[in-house]
Amino acid sequence: MDLKLFVPESDPMQVYQAQDRRIELKFLLTPEVSRQVRNWAREQMDPDPHCTTAIGDSYAINTLYLDTPALDIYRKTRLGGTTKYRLRRYAAEPVLWLETKSKRNNIVQKSRTSIPAAQLPLLQQLESTDDLWPGDWFRQSIQKRGLHPSALVHYQRFARVARYQDQHIRLTIDNQLAGQKCSRWEIPGQPSDRSDLYLGGEIMELKFHDILPPLFKRLLLEIPLISTGFSKYRTAVASNL
Repeated sequence: MDLKLFVPESDPMQVYQAQDRRIELKFLLTPEVSRQVRNWAREQMDPDPHCTTAIGDSYAINTLYLDTPALDIYRKTRLGGTTKYRLRRYAAEPVLWLETKSKRNNIVQKSRTSIPAAQLPLLQQLESTDDLWPGDWFRQSIQKRGLHPSALVHYQRFARVARYQDQHIRLTIDNQLAGQKCSRWEIPGQPSDRSDLYLGGEIMELKFHDILPPLFKRLLLEIPLISTGFSKYRTAVASNL
């Protein structure tokens, strides 16, 4: 299932809501292998329209993860469940994305809604002042579970896209990861207290629906890759405990 409403570039403040189900495969890349994959992707795929050459065909991502005071999501307790709740901001754009994400057997299900960054305080209200506010489903979910800011993660994402049959497929490489504890309801364009997260490399993800596309099969045959279950949120929390 690939249900999306895209925001026109001419109107970035337009409400965006989406539900998506896809497969994501993660791989740990050494710097040398990362260069090989990037060169391969530049030849075989199109640039993501959000990337800029100023930071290496990439874009900046800032994500505020939510959890209970006891870190039930991080600790994977029964109360925490298997769904992650997060707020995402691309660079210093005036739009926030409210997201839930769950993953099982490499199958990812995600729901996301965009709101103007100025509406962030509405998430802390006990009751909604507007039943039609697009972020209300997220507000109700996090308040029901007692979720609050837990960690702020920043990184740069190299991204390439292509079409396979009637679907979009993506290759991304995340690098320059930094994470820190955060209890504030705010997402700066760049974390003020940067704390680099040691990975021993960079994280590549292949994102597609249902069947591994032939293009990605060729990549996996041409370049040796190491699969990983790396979690940005869990790494950020563990490094700050």
